[in-house]
Parts: sequence; structure tokens; C-alpha cells
Amino acid sequence: MNPCLVDICERFETISDFLEHKSQEQEVIVIELFSDFVECFSSVGAEKLDYPKEFQKDVKYYLQKEPVMMEQFEDIEFRYLMLSDFYDFCKLTKRYTNKKGC
Repeated sequence: MNPCLVDICERFETISDFLEHKSQEQEVIVIELFSDFVECFSSVGAEKLDYPKEFQKDVKYYLQKEPVMMEQFEDIEFRYLMLSDFYDFCKLTKRYTNKKGC
């Protein structure tokens, strides 16, 4: 797994309670993390083909500034949910294991 994607997963763990305890500080983290994810995912080359097409399409259309996609991702919770889906996928497929070995 590309190091920048590992970093995304590690940073996501710091906001895993976002939906339950949303704060302005966590919203800023989600915005930054989503931006970093889009940049990282789009730069990993052929590795991105190993991930579900939903991630590939969402990132592609977001970068192309597709209006519907831009509107969806204005919602911070939607950004969080995409990051959560990515994190869960990486954990379930054992691409990523956190530092605690979980």
C-alpha cells in the first residue's frame, strides 16, 4: 500500500468518532484529509486499480469538477463517509493494519 494511503488511514483513526462528536476542529481535519486523499489516490498510478471502482470514479469526477460530485462533496459528512469507506476497505482486505496490530 502506498505510504500516502497508509498516512490517510492513520490520520483517519484520529477522527473515527466524527459523526458522534463532531467539532469544528474535526471538520477541519476531515476537509484536509479528504483533500489529501484525493491528491494521494490520484497519484498512485496502477495501484488505484486494486481499489473498488467507486473510489476511482469519485476521485476522477471530483478532480474533473463534475457538478454533481462537487455538490455531494460540499457536505463534510459525505467526505467523512467516503474516507470511512476507504479506511474500512483497507482494514477488511488487510491492506492496512493500525499500529496496534488490530
